[in-house]
Parts: sequence; C-alpha cells; structure tokens
Amino acid sequence: MRIFKLNKEDDIQVGSVVRYKDTNNNKRVGEVCSILGTGENIKYELIMYDKRLKPVMSTDSTYKRKTVKSDRCKLIDVNFKFNIGESFELGDVICKTSGLTKRYGVIVGFLHPDGLNTTSYERGYNGVDLLQCVEINKRGLQRKRDMMGNVKRFTANKSSVKCCEVDLWNRTGPKIITK
Repeated sequence: MRIFKLNKEDDIQVGSVVRYKDTNNNKRVGEVCSILGTGENIKYELIMYDKRLKPVMSTDSTYKRKTVKSDRCKLIDVNFKFNIGESFELGDVICKTSGLTKRYGVIVGFLHPDGLNTTSYERGYNGVDLLQCVEINKRGLQRKRDMMGNVKRFTANKSSVKCCEVDLWNRTGPKIITK
C-alpha cells in the first residue's frame, strides 16, 4: 500500500479542503475557492468551515472568506481530527454524568451563573456559562417528555459534560457514541 504526503503546495487546487494556523495559533479549516497570485506570492481564498466542517455564514447570508498564504496551508488528510477541547456550540450533543447516572442532551442555550448577560452567543463558549440542554434518548435521539407532554430540560456545567458523536448510520438506528 502506498502512502502519499498531502502537504505539497502543488496538490492544492480549487475545491481542496485545507487547514492552517491563524494568528492566535489556532487550527482553522477552509475550502479553496480561488488561487491568487503567481510564483512565490500565491495566496488561497478560503471559504471558512466550522468544527463540523460546514461552511460558516456571515450575517448578510454570504460565506465567510479569508485569504491565506500558500506556505501556511496544508491539505487535510483522512485521519485529521479537529481539537474541539472545551468548546461547546448550540446543537452539540452532550453526555452529562453525575454519579452513576448519565443524561444525554442537545445544547439549546447558555446561561451565566450570576444571571448576567452572556457573551457565549456572539463569541463562542466562554467557559463560565452553564449549558441549557433538551434531554434526548441515547437510541433514536427523540426528545424526552414529562407527564404533561412538555420537553424535559436540564442545566449542566462544563466539568460534568462530554461532547458526543452521533452515528446516524447504525444498523439499529441513530445512536450516540461517547468519546
């Protein structure tokens, strides 16, 4: 079996998905939508991707774009994993553990512990806020309901929560996989 290196500049074309480090040394991902310049001054115009590898939209419903020098970009290989760390976003599936019980949920909001306005909606999760979640079943991912038919909700802090992956193609139906 032959293994190819994927970090050559000449392999990157329009439509390639590349990774690079921004000025804060954070890993970012984008899709090349155009190649600018010639010779040693080549730059790539990228459509930015989020941690789920979906395009990021601006407030005016256009794709967020960024121009990056070619020497900072590398093609993403098949084994590339984004380091999510302590970052939570709306829509993330989580597992809350307390003692021996586990609860699964989807993040629907952020709540500051002191009742102040939160900045997590604009700037991303700030590490202080509590996570507001809707409880879901581990298999099938249906929302759980109480006796009155209302959706069950719970609040969690970051120390008792882990992000989960969802396997939509399991032979028995959608299933949550805890990391």
